[in-house]
Amino acid sequence: MVGVKQRWVKGSRYYEAYLHQDLWQEWVLTKVWGRRGAALGQIRNMPCLSYEDGLSRLEEVDKRRQQRGYVTVGS
Repeated sequence: MVGVKQRWVKGSRYYEAYLHQDLWQEWVLTKVWGRRGAALGQIRNMPCLSYEDGLSRLEEVDKRRQQRGYVTVGS
């Protein structure tokens, strides 16, 4: 299976989410956010039970980003 990547922006802010497998072939949802052009930001890794669970979590992230006014710029 192939991993999934999404990116959202709002003004100078960005938010990215990656669904991928780690070294042990476990599915992980990695979320990265911060301000464009700045060195600071944050990253969080969330283990997923399966690929489908990861897709479900990614859909939740997408819904939340849209509620907060972010625009999808890539996938």
